[in-house]
Amino acid sequence: MPSPDRRGTVLELLAARPWRAWRGTELAATLRIENINCFRAQLSQWSHQGSINKIGPALYGPMPTST
Repeated sequence: MPSPDRRGTVLELLAARPWRAWRGTELAATLRIENINCFRAQLSQWSHQGSINKIGPALYGPMPTST
């Protein structure tokens, strides 16, 4: 079962560097997640829910802010 604060940690990482595109594997390594396939599915789910922005294949960033 994923950590309940995992999404919050990912959102903080993405928000800290909004110009950067993160690979799923980079996020997993930063968070010390061993099951990368499960984590990739989680990232995809969060992007479909609108929590994070899927920029390209396996690339993620924060949701754009509206001005």
